[in-house]
Amino acid sequence: MPAARFQPSFGAGVLGPAIWGRIDLAKYDTGLRKGRNVFIHTHGGVSNRPGLRFICEVMDSTHRHRLIPFTRESDDTAVLIFGENEMGIVKDGARVQSGGSPYAISTPWTAAMVQDLDFVQSIDVLFTAHRLRAPRRISRFADDNWAIDDVQINPTTPVPTINSVTPRNAGDETYRYKVTAIVNGVESFASGPLATTAAQMLNEAGAYNTINFTAVAGADEYRIYRMRNGVAGYIGFTDNTTFRDDNISPDTSVTPPRQANLFGSAGNYPSVVSIYQQRLAFGASINDPETIWMSRIGDYFNFTRSQNFIGSDRAEFNLSGEQLNRVRSMLQLRELLVFTSAGEFSVTGPDGGFDATNPIVTQYGYVGSSRVKPLVADDTALFVDRSGRNVRDLRYAYESDGYSGNDLTIFASHFFEGRSIVSWAMAKNPWSIIWVVLDNGKLLALTYKREHQVWAWTEMDIDGEVESVACVTEGNADATYLIVRRQVNGSQRRYVERFDDRSFSTAAQAYFVDCGITYQGMATATITGLGHLEGREVVALANGDVVAGLTVTGGAVTLPFPSSLVHVGLPYTAEIETLPPAIQFDDVGASRGRPHSISKIRVQMEKTRGIKVVVDGTRENEIVQTGGNLSEAIPLWTGMHDLTSPPHWNKDGTVTIRQDYPLPMTILGLSPELSIGRG
Repeated sequence: MPAARFQPSFGAGVLGPAIWGRIDLAKYDTGLRKGRNVFIHTHGGVSNRPGLRFICEVMDSTHRHRLIPFTRESDDTAVLIFGENEMGIVKDGARVQSGGSPYAISTPWTAAMVQDLDFVQSIDVLFTAHRLRAPRRISRFADDNWAIDDVQINPTTPVPTINSVTPRNAGDETYRYKVTAIVNGVESFASGPLATTAAQMLNEAGAYNTINFTAVAGADEYRIYRMRNGVAGYIGFTDNTTFRDDNISPDTSVTPPRQANLFGSAGNYPSVVSIYQQRLAFGASINDPETIWMSRIGDYFNFTRSQNFIGSDRAEFNLSGEQLNRVRSMLQLRELLVFTSAGEFSVTGPDGGFDATNPIVTQYGYVGSSRVKPLVADDTALFVDRSGRNVRDLRYAYESDGYSGNDLTIFASHFFEGRSIVSWAMAKNPWSIIWVVLDNGKLLALTYKREHQVWAWTEMDIDGEVESVACVTEGNADATYLIVRRQVNGSQRRYVERFDDRSFSTAAQAYFVDCGITYQGMATATITGLGHLEGREVVALANGDVVAGLTVTGGAVTLPFPSSLVHVGLPYTAEIETLPPAIQFDDVGASRGRPHSISKIRVQMEKTRGIKVVVDGTRENEIVQTGGNLSEAIPLWTGMHDLTSPPHWNKDGTVTIRQDYPLPMTILGLSPELSIGRG
């Protein structure tokens, strides 16, 4: 029986073996059996992934390192490299230098600790949390000038001293006063109380007390408090060092701040950190795993409370439930989302404004989370569940006034069997890809676009093991950086590498090699600067021509001809394989399980050159495009290409498209012409 099946999209990505029998699913018609070193576009096409450019070696390749993004604004970003008690910086695709050497500073975290280091950024400051260290802030003053110090939780504003309290007239009353100073909007602790005795009662005509106190440098104003029943109540402010109390009634709802005693010793250091409604939030110490602490509003370095607790004070609350809710991470969206070991919570306040006296904690799910920091895709949070191998999204739904989401790994669960996720990052522009690192060094790509119901997985085959990933904006696109552990010349090396932007108009500009470099200049046959790949076999794209079988010797390779634009690095193969067609016939039923024979294949391509089409895993046909003028470079092909295949009966009727060369491949659709047997 003749049949034709056109697959216009690969938007479902790779579907695992558990789904191969689900021909009733809409995703089956747009899925793949295999997707290696490719990624899915949100519009449904599939492309080979870009190559990796070598940036630098980590500070010490004997230790595992971690990448953390730093984004001040869209055109001012960096990637921080954390290793064994030190930190380096990569900016705009190069290691930051100082005095001719790679810039680095000392840190309090070991290489093992940085894998669990939590962080949140506020402009030029990165706040960090780790259960074995006091909270720190990493401050940037210049690209080659960074500092790390403790996060102060008490104000450092100097405290004034009351010199005298003088009554106008003598009497039998005693009045006690305290004074605080306000510097840059931050109130100091209160001075020690000073009392006057033998004072005239202030409710008598003409009576008053004069309070004199020392000046504080830079003070904007001073606040004066009078004691009532042991409570210091606010009676007024002044911008000089003298204040007259003529029977002002103390407002005991406004009291001076009291010193915070948090995070001061082992067991009490928080392990997670976030920012919510102008408050710095810490959570989950060893001794208090369910507790969250928030600073005063607008003052990240002030965790004090007033004597009489008010809404703008430091907040402290627990996420209690039927089982221990160990706080794993926090994320600011519409509300503060808190991911715990046992469920998902939101934290807010009355009418959406957080109030320290009335935090509203609501549990929306019971999935539980791992320690991997959640991601944000537009208005949606993505997190790794407590098993470490399932990815879920979480989004607020107005119709239900709550949060709900999907399991994004259910159709490709085979990628995660026996594995766990250790690092991930999202490159939103231009492809909306989440790069996921597994504990065995495998790298996966998840194309995610919730509004179009697109989530599609593919796998990367990288020579070595990926250990960390981070994404930052560079130019008009999001740059993805990896730490890859490779074997080079008999030793273990850890390299920071960056995915190319995959922006090209000619084949010569295309970059599809790993751990590679680019030479551009006067035509030469000797390409140097490859010492990081000493002894490795590499491939080159020289002026658009593929040169394979090169070996790096003395940090260089020799081409068979001089070239002016050369990309050199490790080769890799990109490959997709379609699922067996599921065609329904009126007379004999479904085509699944029947003999198939493919006689012709139409391939819709974009900016592609040099691919191979394989039928039944054995018959390989190479598509070679040629230009009209053979003296010119072979152009990239955009359009439909027809390929005739010798008839051959097989069981599945699948088609494989492979790119073995360091050249671009984008497949937009496939249309095999099939003959399907009745037996």
